[in-house]
Formats: sequence, C-alpha cells, structure tokens
Amino acid sequence: MLNKISINLKLILGLSIVLSLIGFLLIFVLAKSFNIYLFLIAIIGVFLGWIFYEDETAKALLFAASTSAGAILLLIAIFLFIRGFPAFQRDPIFFLSGSTWNVYRDIYSLGPMIWGSLIVTFGATLIAAPMGVGAAIYIGKFAPEWLRSVLKPAIELLAGIPSVVYGFLGFILLNRAIMDYFAIPNMGQFIAPSIILGFMALPTITSVAEDAIDAVPEHLEKGALALGVTEWQAIKEVTLPLASSGITAALILGIGRALGETMAVTMMLGHKTKYPSPLFDIFEPGESLTSLIASQIGEASGQAVDALMGAGLLLFFIVLVLSTTSRIIQSRLQRRFRRG
Repeated sequence: MLNKISINLKLILGLSIVLSLIGFLLIFVLAKSFNIYLFLIAIIGVFLGWIFYEDETAKALLFAASTSAGAILLLIAIFLFIRGFPAFQRDPIFFLSGSTWNVYRDIYSLGPMIWGSLIVTFGATLIAAPMGVGAAIYIGKFAPEWLRSVLKPAIELLAGIPSVVYGFLGFILLNRAIMDYFAIPNMGQFIAPSIILGFMALPTITSVAEDAIDAVPEHLEKGALALGVTEWQAIKEVTLPLASSGITAALILGIGRALGETMAVTMMLGHKTKYPSPLFDIFEPGESLTSLIASQIGEASGQAVDALMGAGLLLFFIVLVLSTTSRIIQSRLQRRFRRG
C-alpha cells in the first residue's frame, strides 16, 4: 500500500513539474504576461522533487526538455494561426493572388511576394540541386579518403557562415557585377538572391544526399561491378535509383532552406511589391514573403500587422509541409534498407 502511494506521489510530482512548465510557456506566449506564481510553483516543485525524489524529478525534467521542441512548435503554430488567420478571412483569394500591397489604403495581397519567393527558390534550386547531388556522389563514391576529409567539412562550413555575410557579399559584389555585365540600371534583381541562396542550400542538399548514397548496401553495387559494368554505370543504374528517396528528401530540405531564408534576401532584393513584367523577368527588382515581413514588421500597425502575420502563417505552413514530407521520405528509405 505504501509503495503504491509512493509511486502515485512520484507520478503526481513528475506530471505537476511538466504541466507547470508547459503552462508557464503557454501563458507567457499566448497571454504575453509573466505569471510569477506559476513560475514559482514550477521552481518549488523542482526543488522539493530533487530533494525527495531525485531520480523521478530528473526523468521529469528530461521529459520536459525532450518535449519542449514539440511544445514550442505547437505554440508558434497556435500564435501564428490566431494572429494570421484574420487576414485570410476577409478575401482569401485576393489576399493570396492579388497584386496590390498598399499600407496607406489598407489593401494587402501577397501575390507578388509569393511569386517572388517562387522565382528565387526555383533559381536557387536550379543551382544547388545539380551541384549538391554531384558533390554528394563524388564525395561518397570517387573522392579518396584524404580529399573527402577536406571537401566534406569545407562544404558543411558553408552552413556556418551567417546569412548577413551572404547578403552583404551578394549586395556589394554580385548585385553590382550583374548590373555592370547586363547593363541593368537598377539593383535588387531576383537573379542575385537566387545565386546566393543556391550556395546557402548547397550544404543541406550535399549532406543529406550523401547520407542517402552511403546508406545503399555495398554488395548491390559490387554485384553490378561483378557483371562487368563500369563504376559510373553501377552508380547510375544501382546506387542512385536506390538512394532516390533520400536524394529527393535532400532536395526538399534544400528548397525549404531557400524558401525560408530572410536576411540575405532582404539585403539583396529591391522591395518592389508588384509582379515583374514579364512574369519571368529575373532582372526585375521584387519582393519575397520573408523579405516583406523583415522589412515592414517594424513599422506595421493595424491591418498591416494582420497581413504580415498571414504571410508568416503561409510560410510556416509551407515549410512545415516540406520538412514533414522530407522526414517521411527519409524514414521510408531507412525502412527499405533495414528490410534488406
């Protein structure tokens, strides 16, 4: 009987700690207020639990830490939905496809920004996809060990460069070089951020694609070589088809990386909230969803804040779908190789 009471007390203590921490986060994010009483309850609960039930308290804290990422994601989704959904309620078709963004007349539509994001992301994918997959194939299959130990960290280091540095280099060097070479009178074209984002997405695509290529069992490729094909033919006919799911996941992650980039795009684009004419003119200045939010959120008020929150909600949903799709594809690839 005493053991059951002790177990129940430990369970109640652990749940109270976790629920107090989650409740504190909910109130802090949604109500935008610091609840000192709930915070003190959580701190006192942790303190007492650590004294009397150290193991169970440690497990509860580790559980709270492991679930914090999911809780924060849920809170972000709830916050964006509450603040951004009103922008879609007024006229969702016009909000998504219209061509007018006028803060003085309170007319807001994301059409030009959605189109700008598509142009920039598509251009970045055209650059990053062949370079990233090609680099993954060479590093995984052809590079000697000493060269692989140099190339792989060098490519991964590209992900560690701050995006503001990419944006600065793109604005100072690439934008001006494009203006001089093509004799364009204005800065902020779509082509410059497309090139920069291509290099920013390169480490993601290369790393994930190489992992997918390395996951292919070696005996399948050796079997093809035993039949008399060349090394490249074995890679082309055996390795790449089997790793296609992982490579697809790498491309999806790269697209999500390019689509969600903010600082570099904000620094390079011309912030013109209109469709380019013609639509596929990559030398026109424009705007993307991320650069729109970054450049206008500081001075926005009223309906403009709702519209920007709606743009954030749209971006969040798109990137979430891309990331989820990538994870599903990767898990299917892993299950396929486990089954042999």
